[in-house]
Amino acid sequence: MYSVDLAYVHDAAFGGVARRAAPEIVRLLRGCGIRRGHIVDVGCGSGIAAACFVARGYAVTGTDVSPAMIRLARANAPAAQFRVAPIERLRPPPCDAVVAVGEIVNYVSGGLPVLQRFFRRVHDALRPGGVFAFDFVESAAGRTFAAKSFGGADWALVARATFDKPRRLLTRRIVIVRTIGRRIRHASETHQVRIYSRTEMRRALETAGFSVAISRSYGRYRLMTGDVAVIATRATPTRL
Repeated sequence: MYSVDLAYVHDAAFGGVARRAAPEIVRLLRGCGIRRGHIVDVGCGSGIAAACFVARGYAVTGTDVSPAMIRLARANAPAAQFRVAPIERLRPPPCDAVVAVGEIVNYVSGGLPVLQRFFRRVHDALRPGGVFAFDFVESAAGRTFAAKSFGGADWALVARATFDKPRRLLTRRIVIVRTIGRRIRHASETHQVRIYSRTEMRRALETAGFSVAISRSYGRYRLMTGDVAVIATRATPTRL
């Protein structure tokens, strides 16, 4: 997923969600009293959000399943630390916040049981009062299409999306054509996105020990149709 060519295209033209969400997440963290400290950026992509967090004074560790994305992230946010790691096996280091922008959790293979274990590992990594901020797809309505095309100076992309309602599985098929010097290179990828309801996502997070708030936006940045944002907080122990 996100091999060299799609990673390049995503960085060049599809980083808007991370670019707009990251400053609002910083505002949310500061509102929770997290004005400095360590953020773990899960599914960091090409490092757009990580660069924003670093610029605001946070230490950042970014992880992604794609080696190509990690190479771009190291170039875009050289002050952060990055490593290749799938969510299924990720154990976040001790931190003040964990962030996963861009429907990252919907891509996890194995479904909700795997996410449940990941949520527990995130909870255990967070310091008391720490925040887990992420977004997910709750509805495929308006998210399917026969074909869409996009293009840049040295690339073109065609994508289509279908939805298997019984399986709650949104499938995106992507074809990329990229020009590199005198060469023209073709690549294709198929991404499967699992749809989750707010109820089951909230239950999984609360079972992991979080208090949960769900909305349609990160602060002032409203997400696209079908997406919701989660701000999950690890409780601070009560003093007797």
